[in-house]
Amino acid sequence: MSRLFVLIVIVTTSLGGSAAEAQVQKPRVIVMTDGEIDDHSSMIRFLLYTCDVDVLAIIETNSIFQRNGHSKEDWYEKQLAAYGKVYPNLVKHHPDYPTVEKLKKISVVGDEEEDHLRDLREKRWELVPGAKITFEPDTWNDTPGSDKIVEILLEENPEPVHIQAWGGGNTAARAFYKLKTEYPDDYKRAVSKVVMYNIWYQDGAGNYIEQNHPEVTMIYCGSFAGTWNYNSQKNTYDFIEHHVKNNHGPLGALYPQDYVSEGDSPAFFYTLKNGLRNYEDPTYGGWGGRFEKTSELDHVYKDAVDDGDKLKSLKMWIDDVNQDFQARMDWCVAEKFEEANHHPTVRISGELDRTISSGKTMTIDAGKTSDPDGNNISFKWWHYKEAGSFDGSVKLKDTDTDKVTLVAPPVSKPETIHVMLEVTDNGDPALKSYQRFIITVEP
Repeated sequence: MSRLFVLIVIVTTSLGGSAAEAQVQKPRVIVMTDGEIDDHSSMIRFLLYTCDVDVLAIIETNSIFQRNGHSKEDWYEKQLAAYGKVYPNLVKHHPDYPTVEKLKKISVVGDEEEDHLRDLREKRWELVPGAKITFEPDTWNDTPGSDKIVEILLEENPEPVHIQAWGGGNTAARAFYKLKTEYPDDYKRAVSKVVMYNIWYQDGAGNYIEQNHPEVTMIYCGSFAGTWNYNSQKNTYDFIEHHVKNNHGPLGALYPQDYVSEGDSPAFFYTLKNGLRNYEDPTYGGWGGRFEKTSELDHVYKDAVDDGDKLKSLKMWIDDVNQDFQARMDWCVAEKFEEANHHPTVRISGELDRTISSGKTMTIDAGKTSDPDGNNISFKWWHYKEAGSFDGSVKLKDTDTDKVTLVAPPVSKPETIHVMLEVTDNGDPALKSYQRFIITVEP
């Protein structure tokens, strides 16, 4: 388990996520986007999930693919305006959507200086964890984006800050440099809060940060390619036409592509408070993928290869994620709560993290789970083997009921087992809520 905070909670209720997660602060996120066309698509989806995170800043940047950035264009401003138009409906389905005024206030421009990319061309395959540092940001100017990151990290709040690099990370690199040189007494406290999810290293920042600011947790995602990027979901033309672009309000109408092509979306999927607890630890796995620590660098993670397939940990959730998006698009036009579908509410008796001795029996009870729309619900329990340390099989009993039973396997040292619950309603679209349980088995 990483040094990131571990969630141990008692149970209440939460819309669209676990019952137990309701008492935990929402993940705090900063989005950096280079404004590529698929970023436009990802941003539309992200805006519909801003109720599930605490958005601290949205920063426009550049990358080796978008060398001058796109902040001089009004693509983002148009999306915010459209979000504002559907906001009155959205809050009827989830009260935590931020106002468009709040989003505007925290939206700034970061590093779009092409010279900071220098000789870097579209050679992303050379920009991988452990590669040589291309240059340092010591002579660069500060930007509103880098200053915003500095401001946020200097706050006394000790909770993690999830910085998402949909494009390049140079804005964050400059912020970390400034913290180290101008705020030495606060530097370690500030940067050790950062979990930075990188869709590739799209400039020289990744290698600079991992080697000059080793307290930053770096996640390198390459598995978005083949799952969420261009040409990966060519079966979604009808989905986008009927459930996003048409008859779903002005925000969906701005979706610029004809099928799902959102290479950057896994970065924010990782942070969603949906019961999977993905954001607690890169090795857990969830909508944003699963990662394993590199052997060379203590706080750098790369795509996990599960069953010989580094795409598996993202592919396994694609249908669930898109059906969830469909429901959010429905919220944009449903003027009453009763006119759209909503997630089942998972209620658990007991804690999410439990300890048991080998040979003992444990029952997990989700019998108070319900659906806010009165839909029928079904249960599925399963063992997420790759996420835990126990390498054997675990037999679960009654996996299609609201209570699951397991017998703790024999172990020679403490081992962890991740038991997953999926609750699905029969609404249109069918929606899932999740809950992860982490069972520590002792000899």
